[in-house]
Amino acid sequence: MYLAKKTTESDSSKHKPLVLIVDDEPNNLHVLVEGLLTDYDIRVSTSGEQALAFVESTRPDLILLDIMMPGMDGYEVCKTLKSRQSTKGIPVIFVSALTTEDSEEYGFELGAIDYIHKPYKLALVRARVRTHITSQGMLDRLIEKNFDLHDKLLEIEALALELSKREEELKLLSSKQKLFYQALTGTADGVVITDSLGSIIAVNPSFCRITGFTETEALNTQLHELKQNNQLGVSFSDVWQHANKAGYWSGELVTRRKNGELYPELLTLSMVKSEQDTKVHFIAVFSDISSLKITQERIDYLTWHDELTALPNRNGFLKQLEQQLQNCSLNNNYAYIYIIDIDSFRSINDGLGLLAGDKVLKELAKRIHNKLGKKDVIARLGSDGFSALSSVEKGVGRLRTQEIAEHKAQKLLSAINEPFIIDGQKISITISIGTYIFPREDKWESAIETIRNCEAACYKAKEKGGNRVTFFDNSFGEQAKRRFEIEQDLRKAISQNEFTLYVQSQFNSQQILKGGEVLLRWIHPQKGFISPAEFIPIAEESDIIYDLDCWVLKNALSLIKKLDNRHAALSVSVNISGRHFHEPRFLSLLKTQLDSYKIQPNQLTIEIIEGTLLNNIESAIEAVQLLKNLGVRVSIDDFGTGYSSLTYLKQLPIQELKIDRSFVFDAPKDNNDKLIIDMIVSLGKLFQLDVVAEGVENQSHFDLLQEYPQVILQGYHLHKPEPASEWLKKINN
Repeated sequence: MYLAKKTTESDSSKHKPLVLIVDDEPNNLHVLVEGLLTDYDIRVSTSGEQALAFVESTRPDLILLDIMMPGMDGYEVCKTLKSRQSTKGIPVIFVSALTTEDSEEYGFELGAIDYIHKPYKLALVRARVRTHITSQGMLDRLIEKNFDLHDKLLEIEALALELSKREEELKLLSSKQKLFYQALTGTADGVVITDSLGSIIAVNPSFCRITGFTETEALNTQLHELKQNNQLGVSFSDVWQHANKAGYWSGELVTRRKNGELYPELLTLSMVKSEQDTKVHFIAVFSDISSLKITQERIDYLTWHDELTALPNRNGFLKQLEQQLQNCSLNNNYAYIYIIDIDSFRSINDGLGLLAGDKVLKELAKRIHNKLGKKDVIARLGSDGFSALSSVEKGVGRLRTQEIAEHKAQKLLSAINEPFIIDGQKISITISIGTYIFPREDKWESAIETIRNCEAACYKAKEKGGNRVTFFDNSFGEQAKRRFEIEQDLRKAISQNEFTLYVQSQFNSQQILKGGEVLLRWIHPQKGFISPAEFIPIAEESDIIYDLDCWVLKNALSLIKKLDNRHAALSVSVNISGRHFHEPRFLSLLKTQLDSYKIQPNQLTIEIIEGTLLNNIESAIEAVQLLKNLGVRVSIDDFGTGYSSLTYLKQLPIQELKIDRSFVFDAPKDNNDKLIIDMIVSLGKLFQLDVVAEGVENQSHFDLLQEYPQVILQGYHLHKPEPASEWLKKINN
């Protein structure tokens, strides 16, 4: 049993409703605790036995109870709670991955009031917890005040001669009844009370605000008349029948307002009667979740679409391109993509302003859409970059596909050369178009590789002066030769001590040193400096990457070991390859090296490229959990460039997000990139993660990131990478 509570929490939290979470899975506990901690006083038990021991001394307002636990499972815990006089009134909500009717019916028979299914939707979890606590709290207070009033009246009758005392007690009771009435009328949730037949006998103001019915119109009306919606799915007749049989119903329902408008609501309908009064009533507590639905839809839309042009964004385009690659492989036909980039777009933003630049981008999107085929997929990849995906009929050869792609691209060039009228002013622009036909005969490529090749063609078009179409050239004889030589040289580079460890410092917003990222540099004895961007991909395609990462890890741990006591809080980050992230041999080596160097594990941060996690999320979760158990910090590098970030953020026990440098680079002049940074920082706050921004290359980047004082900064503007020995010497002096 432990208390889920921030150390800086004020004394006012003592008055929050107490929620007990019973679950043996740390990931589930983390999600529920973080989602509910703001509004409730949270206690956690990791077994049924702990939970029963806790309620003996402390009565929670609500219990979130996992079904599948070792030892005493959730069903047995609920059965025990409901068998005891002192605990049977505590509301129990089962949390489970089980979705069968039998399991739910059995839980309801045991006395549970609701089911919440995994994986969690935090917004709905909060809404359901709030609804049940509101309903149960009002019911408890109603029954309690009823009994108090009854007892007090008996006392007043027995002490009729003590008129002065009776008058004070009556005043006290009156004030409490007034307080209870204010609580009922002040809640934001709609509340309606009916008799046993469903005739409304009381409503609160929120009921009238949400439904549009006045109190006069609602009283003596059958509740089912106001809740019928004539929609497919769950009907209120089914809800009422279930509540009469089981004693309650809870879930989502689509309901009509008085004006006929449909809206989604989260409804809890409970049968109530006291032990001394067999008369049955029903209390319905509901909330309008329209705004919640709209917010979720907006998040879903922004995940796959560009806000400015309403086109698919990079994530959406990658998804459709991946599908097209699969179709081409299965159906043996060709397709092609364009990467379209405006030549010298920065001059438009600088000369006319960002709003004019946005209008140019929107007009360009329209022209691309009008000139390409209706079946073509058009997307905005970011800033002034667009893309298009087209396919040809089965049987059309590669040469004919190239002719079609060339013809369409030239028509697009001509259309873009026509002046744009922006705010009454003529603006002329040109574009560079990179074209790539797939599949290639020599290899199968992923969507990211396909885009990369097409971008290379677009860059080549720009190098030639722009305003032209360039096809990807796959005659890479010289490049293939160099690639082979580098692979051969890599195999002996470690033993010949050709590698050097560099460090780039990381600072907070006040430019106080917080740590550094380890970078690998290779000085070849004949070829000179070879960029990691060239040799790392080659190493990753062979077993060399394992030896390379082991060398970097050992030297990074040695660097940490040499930090003096003044810098015990500094963190050193190390990138590891996604290829062996899931391999037990690397994780085993890490544990052995940590024991050997005897450093504080939290001084080491392992950076994982976001795309690595998408390959096998199950093993990724297991590996990250192992790193956490070792005490090592885990960071997601290049965050925001993948397409399932929110899914794994809820599951992975990570400590840090690194904003990809591509977002930081254009953020001062591209509002979409600024919006992405806002969202990533917000996610960091939500999940209590550190956030590091890469690519702080100039003063404009630094000034913009001052808006986020909690973000750690990294880039050439603050510190250029330097040999680890020099970095260590400077900070230790």
